[in-house]
Amino acid sequence: MSIKDVGASASQQTTPVTHRSKTSMFAGKEIVTDSSVAVNISEEALARGMEGHPPLTKEEIEKNTRAMAEVRNANMAAVTRGGPSLASEFYGDPATANDAVRFIDFFQHSTVAADDMASALHQAMTSPEVNGDYTTNAMDLALMQAKLNKVVAQFVSADYQQQASDFVASYISEKADQADQMTRVVLSQASKLAQSLGDEEQAKHHQDAINQLSDGTHSSQTVRNEMLQLTASNKESDVWFSHLNNRVSESRSLPYISEIEKQHISALQQQWQHFVDNLNSVA
Repeated sequence: MSIKDVGASASQQTTPVTHRSKTSMFAGKEIVTDSSVAVNISEEALARGMEGHPPLTKEEIEKNTRAMAEVRNANMAAVTRGGPSLASEFYGDPATANDAVRFIDFFQHSTVAADDMASALHQAMTSPEVNGDYTTNAMDLALMQAKLNKVVAQFVSADYQQQASDFVASYISEKADQADQMTRVVLSQASKLAQSLGDEEQAKHHQDAINQLSDGTHSSQTVRNEMLQLTASNKESDVWFSHLNNRVSESRSLPYISEIEKQHISALQQQWQHFVDNLNSVA
C-alpha cells in the first residue's frame, strides 16, 4: 500500500484507484500534482487515518465567520479619510480584502486618485482563477511581485517609494512563508495518515519533504525562488514569459501537467497586459 501524493488518500474513494495526476485545494484553487497514485484503502483504515481531525460544527463555522467579518470591518474602518471607496473590489474581493488595510500608506503617498490606486492594487494582488500546481503558484507570486512593484513605480510619490518597495518585498516574503506553512500542514497530515496505515516508507518520504522545507530546499521553494528572482532582476515582461514557457517545455512533467502550466502562463500574460494598459490609462 502506498501514498504517492501529498494528502491524496484523504480525498480518495475506498475502492482501488490509480491516477496519473491528483488535485488538492490551496487558497481556493485546485492544485494539480503529477505523481502517480496507487491506493487501496478500506473504510476502517481511512477512518483510523482521519481520527483526531473532526469536522467543525455548523455553530463553530458560523462563529469563525462572524469573527472574521468583525476583524475585517474593524480594519476597513481604520482607512483614513480621503481613501478609496469601501465598496471597491479591493475591499470586496476575498482575495484582497484581508490584506487591504495593510496598504493604507500607499494611499497616503499616492500620486493618483484613491480609487485608481485601489483598482491598481486589486489587479496587482489577484491571479487567474485556473487550476495549477506549485509551479503555477510560484508564477502567480512572481507576477504579483512585479505588479506591486510597478504600482510603486508609477503611483507612489518619490519620497515614499523606497519604503513602499521594502513593504512589497516583506509582503511577498510573508506570502511565501504562508505557502510553506500550508505545504507543511498537508505533508504532516499525509505522514500521519501513512503511519496509521502502516506505510512507513511513505511516512518517511513525507517527513523528508518536511525537513527539506525547514532547510529551504524543497522543490516548491527552489522553483518559487527562481521565479521571484526573475521578476525582481528583470523589468522586461517578454523575458519573463519567454523564460517561463521555455522552462515548461524543458521540464519532464507529464503532458497534462505541462499543458496546464502553459495555459496558466498565457492567462498570466493576458492579465499582465490588461494590468499595464489600465495603469497607463490613468492620467
